[in-house]
Amino acid sequence: MKKIPFKAVAVDMDGTFVNSQNTYDRQRFRRVLDKLHEHDIHFIVASGRPLIRLEKDFAGFMDKIDVISDNGAILVRDKKIINTHYFTHQTTLKLLRYILSKHPNSSVIACGLSNSYVLANSSVNFKKFMNYYYYNYLTINSIDEIPVNDPIDKITLWIDATPEEIESEFNTDYTEQVHATSSGFNCIDIINHGVNKASGIKYFLRYFKINPSELIAFGDGMNDSEMLQLAGYSYAMENADPELKKIAKYEAPSNNENGVLKVLESYLN
Repeated sequence: MKKIPFKAVAVDMDGTFVNSQNTYDRQRFRRVLDKLHEHDIHFIVASGRPLIRLEKDFAGFMDKIDVISDNGAILVRDKKIINTHYFTHQTTLKLLRYILSKHPNSSVIACGLSNSYVLANSSVNFKKFMNYYYYNYLTINSIDEIPVNDPIDKITLWIDATPEEIESEFNTDYTEQVHATSSGFNCIDIINHGVNKASGIKYFLRYFKINPSELIAFGDGMNDSEMLQLAGYSYAMENADPELKKIAKYEAPSNNENGVLKVLESYLN
């Protein structure tokens, strides 16, 4: 039998695993997933999407895959949350006040364990766009309405600034440290310092006793860069950010051509 050179697969979602219509070939994926399991290969979804969205995306598969949501803030195995990285409530409020004072025209959503919270003065287009990913969001008039007992793991912005600017601004002025990264669609995700998709993957690899050299990873945006740098077999999609292609070792067909499944099938068949 042909030896498969990897023991774990990590895939981004938007622009990578799902196509432009936010769908994927479920029957084809089921066949690939069954073959992966025959070889004791783990399948890890590593996405900036919130957990509630990923649970819908992979309905019927959640007991067969591992999940990293919110760009590394929440890890799920066997349909149970096994690791989290939340902001303290104090840091959440401090961060939001800072953003709104420096960038008053920004649109903001705070992703919590129970609900997500969108500021009422966020743009209409932002609310419509976020409704797909955070269909449980609540509209609030003030950040003080965010409940203390609903910890926030990620803040997503539409803002006229770069992730580097946001991260540098806050980390220079405050002792609390955050990490800001692009999440695609001109959005910026803010999560705890040191948290990213790669940190979540490292957690799973330690659990599975798998070396990073035995990981194959697929991505399209710069929030996938740490993940691709970690993997022994790194693939940027044909439609990927040109800067990510410089990091990846290989290129996969585009997300609209089932690029991830095509590459995996080429190894498995």
